[in-house]
Amino acid sequence: MSRRLVSLVVALGILAALLGFGMKSAPVQAQAPGPNLLTNGDFEMDTGGAWPFQDGIGEVQIAPGWRAFYVDDRPAYAKVPDYCKPEDKNCGWGRPEFRGISAAEFSYRVHGGFLAQKYFSWNRQHEAGLYQQVSGIQPGTLLRFQIYMETWSCLPEGEWNNCPTSPLSHRPAPMHTKVGIDPTGGTNPWAPTVVWSPEIDAYDVWTLFTVEATAQASTVTVFTYSRADWPEPWPRIDNDVYIDDGSLVAIGQGQAQPTTAPATPAAPQPTAAAPAVPAATSTPRPDGSVVHVVRSGDTLLGIALQYGVDLDELRRLNAGTLGPNDLIIVGQELVISGKPLALPTPTPTPQPTTPITTPLITTPTVSTPVATVAPTPLSDKAALCVLVYNDADSDMLRQVATEGLVPGVGISLVSASGPAGSYTTDGLGEPYCFQNLPAGNYVLRYTPPAGYVATGPAEWGVALIAGQTYALELGCVQAAEHSEGGSEPATPESTVTPTPESDSQATSPLMKIVQISGIIVALLAVAVGVLFFLSRRKM
Repeated sequence: MSRRLVSLVVALGILAALLGFGMKSAPVQAQAPGPNLLTNGDFEMDTGGAWPFQDGIGEVQIAPGWRAFYVDDRPAYAKVPDYCKPEDKNCGWGRPEFRGISAAEFSYRVHGGFLAQKYFSWNRQHEAGLYQQVSGIQPGTLLRFQIYMETWSCLPEGEWNNCPTSPLSHRPAPMHTKVGIDPTGGTNPWAPTVVWSPEIDAYDVWTLFTVEATAQASTVTVFTYSRADWPEPWPRIDNDVYIDDGSLVAIGQGQAQPTTAPATPAAPQPTAAAPAVPAATSTPRPDGSVVHVVRSGDTLLGIALQYGVDLDELRRLNAGTLGPNDLIIVGQELVISGKPLALPTPTPTPQPTTPITTPLITTPTVSTPVATVAPTPLSDKAALCVLVYNDADSDMLRQVATEGLVPGVGISLVSASGPAGSYTTDGLGEPYCFQNLPAGNYVLRYTPPAGYVATGPAEWGVALIAGQTYALELGCVQAAEHSEGGSEPATPESTVTPTPESDSQATSPLMKIVQISGIIVALLAVAVGVLFFLSRRKM
């Protein structure tokens, strides 16, 4: 065997081994040009461990690499609720609570990966945000700071402490969300050197905020900012901000940007609010229809909200182009308005099918539809049929022969316009059907009885289409210690437990084969090389 052949075999083995191990890495999110200069910009650091408490304050739990700022005392410009007494100087105002939130808890509150930062004030206005100092910057470098934020604000109706449209906002108050860069590296968000982006409403939609500035020192500081602002003298019970997937990148050399000075020493004067328009300009077609080109971070629900189009109408206009669960891809053209498409005629007796989930809520795999034939809804209405079973093996799949129904489970259904019905299971007559429902998006919640815990999410998002019936089989299991299920907790746990195994981290069988093959080829190459060396010595 020639030396050239041996070298070729060795090279092939090493290459195959490298390919096998290289394919293990999880795909990364696309981001702006240049390396991300932020520490923990994706908020994924220390997954599975407790985030640190800033300055030893138990209610200020911040992702590593970031710090929080906030205003403790009510400023003069804040709205004073009508129930506040004059002597109570901080009534209706307070420092928000900062926590981490995971996709395992509420997937629609995480933009990417497993973790995001959350802060919220319940029944209180606030002014707060995050900041991070970044060193090693060449002065004169033009920088771009981008980060995603989503807000939730809700005015209760009927029952106190009950948002009728949760997890969507209800009569939200302005949150004045924006981002900034201090090119001098200061940590005072109210300094006149901070360059701020326009304010953008980010209710219920992950929104990308962007600001650019030229570094004036070797250290710069990036800020996120929000101010819960009640225009009426009554409170919003929920004033939440969610932050995820930030980046600071160098985009070249540039000139210093003009700064805006605060109106008062206590707080910055917010810049003029940007109008609630789509992130990208809509494009008219020759036939009069309007299209939107999908950008990074877009969701079908977010586009519907931006253009003021009903989500079901958007689905109709783009029938055949959407992926499963309203999947859209960057660069895809979506028709926003145009000639209405003909809807299919519903069958007289539709069969239960798997529910269609909205982009806001990730719904786990639904087990086999309910065997009992559900009542047929009216042609312009829909129905949702529900049962709750004892999921003894916690696999979220009902075994009809061994996993019976569970009594005493409270079930509630809400739509964007308010409560749509409630029911308590008796363990005998289920499935129970919410009938004659208008087509649209709904959120179903269920609360297991004492001694039981849900084996799946306590909130399910369902999109109902006119003329069809949907079925849900929800599981719960007996637990040694009862934990109350149902609505989103006001205070998430201080520690975040990662999922045992995520798809992005799992190694496929093909990758394993490639890895093993590479190792075998490498070993064979070494063996051939040794034999060749020995044969040369004998000659």
